[in-house]
Amino acid sequence: MENTPASLPPAAALLAAAGVAFNVHQHVEIRTGADIRTRTGFTEENIQNSLKTVAFTVGPDRLVLAVIPGPTRIRYGRLASVLGMPRSALKSADEAALQKLNMERGGVGPICDAPDVTVVFDATVPQMGTVLCGSGQPHCTVEAEAADIMRIPSNPVVADITSP
Repeated sequence: MENTPASLPPAAALLAAAGVAFNVHQHVEIRTGADIRTRTGFTEENIQNSLKTVAFTVGPDRLVLAVIPGPTRIRYGRLASVLGMPRSALKSADEAALQKLNMERGGVGPICDAPDVTVVFDATVPQMGTVLCGSGQPHCTVEAEAADIMRIPSNPVVADITSP
């Protein structure tokens, strides 16, 4: 894919603006973890070195992106505790909320600089090295250094929010 701002998916454009080195991988649309294995050329090693991002709404106008290593699971109670709220306050973000982030289902990723979005990275992410993550679009995946990705959000938080 050509790396000019107009041709880049939203997340890659943010990385380019920040001077971060990255690659964009084009593939058929993916929406689930199973799609990654069956509809892309990514290997198990790629999947082990990927970031899964889950978007939540918290109240009427707060968005949270929870970022974890691809093979792990979010501990919702831990995430809620980190955010200082009850577990019941975490609601899956709907399409309208994702559109505000310029993201689509299947492409949700951690690369977001919106000042009203809190991005919570699992404590293991800073040591992951080169990772694959959502680009904002379900037909592109971004590859970059985890440390560089973590520099983009306005409100990053690092906490233990996963279980194996």
